[in-house]
Amino acid sequence: MDAAILSVQGLSLTLQGVQILHDISFQLERGACHTILGPNGAGKSSLLKCLNRIQRGYSGDIYIEGLNSRTLSQRQIAHHIAFVSQRHSSQVNYLVQEFLLLSRFARHGAWHRSDARDREALEFAVESTGIGAFLQRSLPSLSGGEQQKVYIAAALMQQSPILLLDEPGTFLDPRYQKEINALLLKLKKQQQLTLLQVTHDINAAAEVSDHLFLLKNGRLLQEGSPQQLINPETMQKLFDSQFSCLSKPDGNKIII
Repeated sequence: MDAAILSVQGLSLTLQGVQILHDISFQLERGACHTILGPNGAGKSSLLKCLNRIQRGYSGDIYIEGLNSRTLSQRQIAHHIAFVSQRHSSQVNYLVQEFLLLSRFARHGAWHRSDARDREALEFAVESTGIGAFLQRSLPSLSGGEQQKVYIAAALMQQSPILLLDEPGTFLDPRYQKEINALLLKLKKQQQLTLLQVTHDINAAAEVSDHLFLLKNGRLLQEGSPQQLINPETMQKLFDSQFSCLSKPDGNKIII
C-alpha cells in the first residue's frame, strides 16, 4: 500500500485564547474519499484550513506527500492541495471561463498567457463537472448548485492530487446535493483524487466516504468506515441527538 498522501501529527490550534483543536493526528489514504463529520462548532473548518495553511499559528506537523508543509511556500502547497471553501464571494463578476483560467495562478503567476496545458486543464475541469453550457455566463447569474460546480472545477484547474471541500452540499437543494455527491465519487474513481470533505450531513458522509473522522469539541473521537461508525449509538454521542437507522436495498445505511 502506498504511504499516506497526507499525514497530520499532534495538531492543535488556539485562537484568541480559546483552544479550537486538541492534539489531532490522522492520515489520508491516497485515492480515497474521507469525511470529517461532526456538529457545528466542532472545529471542522478550522482543521481543514490548517491543512493548506490558510489558517496559521497551529502547533504540530502536517506532511504532504512526505514533505513537512512548514518547508513549503503557499504556491507549492497549492501544487499538492486544492480547496473549495464553504463561502464564496457573490461579487466576483467574471465569466465562468475567465474565472477558471484565473484559477491556474498557482501554476504560472499573475501575467501568464494561457497555453496548451491551461487549455487541457480547462477541458478536463469542464468535462468532469459538466459545466460546459455556462462557460460564457457570469458567476453571479448562476444558481447555487451551478456555482458550486464551478468552484469545484476551479479547484480541479490546479491539477492537485488532494482536494479539500468545506461543506460542499451546504445550502443546496436535494437535486444539487445528489449531483455534487455523484461528482465527488466520479473524481475519486476515475481520477484517483484524494478527497477530504467536512460536513455535518450524515447521509452525505455515508454515501461518498471510504473513511470517517468524527470530530467534536475540537477532538478526534473516532475514525473508521461508515459501516463501522454510522449507527444510532455513535451518532447520538457525536451530535447529542437521537437517530433511527434504516437500511437501503443496496446495503448502505441512511440516517433519518
